[in-house]
Amino acid sequence: MTSPQEQRVAMLDDDLAMLEALETRFRIRGWEVATYSDINNFQTSELAQSRQTVFIVDHDLGGPIAGYEVVQKIRETRADGLAAPIVYLTGRESERGYLKKRLDQPALRPSCFINKNELAGLDLVYVCEKLLAHSREVLQVERQQSIRREIDQIAASDYTDDEFDI
Repeated sequence: MTSPQEQRVAMLDDDLAMLEALETRFRIRGWEVATYSDINNFQTSELAQSRQTVFIVDHDLGGPIAGYEVVQKIRETRADGLAAPIVYLTGRESERGYLKKRLDQPALRPSCFINKNELAGLDLVYVCEKLLAHSREVLQVERQQSIRREIDQIAASDYTDDEFDI
């Protein structure tokens, strides 16, 4: 489990009451919380952020941009890319219905879907802890594989075919 000072969540929802309720849940458990009710502030602050963050994004943001477009921007812009933990909140049916039409590309897919009607009985903070831990594991494996590739390239470039002739 990660220490509380290492746990950060950024939430984007146009419903201020929802943001306040979720913020309280996370702060009580020691998380650093950033809340946004507007896409422009979110993009300016969060897409350039280098700290690993769990994102909670609402589907219907009350404007021309939908949540899945925000997910795509996170996936394509941030250094943690496809490993970024993203919770997609929606009052709509589920990924099997309306949203699935728009989520056939990996860059558009969140880590999990949660229906807002189910939040009362769900420990969202626990879900985010697990998503963050999984994301960190994925990024660690990616780093290890990258190091191995670099070592292999260095080793291969140190020798010429002539050196192996006997």
